[in-house]
Amino acid sequence: MSMVPRFNVHTATYDPLPEFGGQQAILYKSDDGTRLAGSFQESGRHTMVMPFDEFIYVVTGGSTISVDDGEPFTLSAGDCCYLRQGTNVTFEMTDDFHDVTVLISDKPIDV
Repeated sequence: MSMVPRFNVHTATYDPLPEFGGQQAILYKSDDGTRLAGSFQESGRHTMVMPFDEFIYVVTGGSTISVDDGEPFTLSAGDCCYLRQGTNVTFEMTDDFHDVTVLISDKPIDV
């Protein structure tokens, strides 16, 4: 019988995530490192070419997201989106931004 990974995002144990101005709690990481699920509390402005596909569900706070220099959109509590690997993305997160994320890649994910 396999164990089902689970935790409460409000009471989970978080580790520092200084490069994104916050902290993270990893719920699940596949043996090959290509799948990861977790809860992230982040802040600030960050631009990146997405190294993986990312499903984001916002728990609290908000983030304004610009994709490939397109029209920005804002996610707030209860909103979700799916960003594809290779997409150029800028995140502008509030100080209280908190999300649940699933990352999917063809290479091991380093977080």
